[in-house]
Amino acid sequence: MTRAEWIEVLAIGIVTTTSWLVWPHFPSTSPLWQIVLGLSALLLAQSLVRDVAILVRSRRLKSNEPRKEAQCLCLESTVGLTGVIAGLALIGLGSSHQIAISRWEFFLAVAGTMALGFIIKDFVISWNPFDVRREKDHLNLIVRWKNKPKL
Repeated sequence: MTRAEWIEVLAIGIVTTTSWLVWPHFPSTSPLWQIVLGLSALLLAQSLVRDVAILVRSRRLKSNEPRKEAQCLCLESTVGLTGVIAGLALIGLGSSHQIAISRWEFFLAVAGTMALGFIIKDFVISWNPFDVRREKDHLNLIVRWKNKPKL
């Protein structure tokens, strides 16, 4: 594991420990849409912090890696965005189903979401052809929706 990954694991530990401590300040029941939206936002926030750290690091260390074009998206962002859309759909459908959450469930939901983000951080999903592959620090990819015509 790299130094950045160790720092991220430490940050996950700090955030999950904090979630255990702040649980009494959250209501014991929450609507389903709020849980889905909150966990998806947490996943996207983790991705954003990591991407900003990679950008800062890459500006400091000039990389000679060429940028390449690909028809793909970050799997972590795709999962997070899908969760946000699902949460907004539940709001739009008027879902008010309340779910009771214990301190352990809250802690495990935060820990599980952040662990999932850490596990899938290096994967991209492409659609032409359909594939899920590992691209370490995939900020060097330029996303294209369609292939450029060959000249």
